[in-house]
Amino acid sequence: MKTTYQHTDTKHRGYQGISLQEQECRTLLQGSVKDNLLDREERDDTLNQLRALQTDTGFAVSGGLMADIQALESEDVQVKNFRIGEAFAEILLEKEFSCRFHWNELRDARNPKGNKTGADLVGFLELEGQTSFLFGEVKTSSETANRPPQVMTTRDGIENQLLDLGSSRSKRQILIAYLKSKTTNLPANHPFAQDFTTALKNYYSQAAQYHLAGVLVRDVASDEEDVAPSYRRLQGEITEPAGLRLVALYVPLEQKTWQGVMNENAA
Repeated sequence: MKTTYQHTDTKHRGYQGISLQEQECRTLLQGSVKDNLLDREERDDTLNQLRALQTDTGFAVSGGLMADIQALESEDVQVKNFRIGEAFAEILLEKEFSCRFHWNELRDARNPKGNKTGADLVGFLELEGQTSFLFGEVKTSSETANRPPQVMTTRDGIENQLLDLGSSRSKRQILIAYLKSKTTNLPANHPFAQDFTTALKNYYSQAAQYHLAGVLVRDVASDEEDVAPSYRRLQGEITEPAGLRLVALYVPLEQKTWQGVMNENAA
């Protein structure tokens, strides 16, 4: 990952453009991005459970069990490009910005083709040893007629989504409650539980620290105007102590090829 442009106001606030090389992009699509979209950890756990049933003495195996095992063993991923963009965004934030997403939100989907509710990104950011809540939005766009592209500036674009998260304590509280619900049965020393406890203290301390992030995933040439105007508009509305970061990720492969590349080695 290579930084192509950057603007920093404080350690908590700024924007950045990051580009991938083609081989790096292919490796991510066939590796961590695919793992994210398969929810490989949960998938493998389910597979192990079903395989145990398969070998359970005295258990009459149904055709449905075998069909579900075969389906879960498949490495073929069929998703819309915006889902791939969201996975790219999580991987980017984990690799480059010390973010952590302990819970794959696809586990909450009742409809695998439906949209996430609340916010695209709900996790934690660690900065200078301090862990805070991270709430964010992701958009994927090939548009070049407008800079920033319309997914940044329209009514349901990243600008308004971040403004909404920044101005609404109730919406942030819903996201915090969502994270809390995922830690309820975890031991206190579990990394997820530890991150939540620390972030909650920082959120309710006098510093009132939390972070907002907007990630724009692009399959076009890098251009600072993709995010700079949006950042200038947002920085006056989303004031400190809230952290604010916009990131554009430039992917060298066209959107229409992403799924094919990801499934090149699928069984």
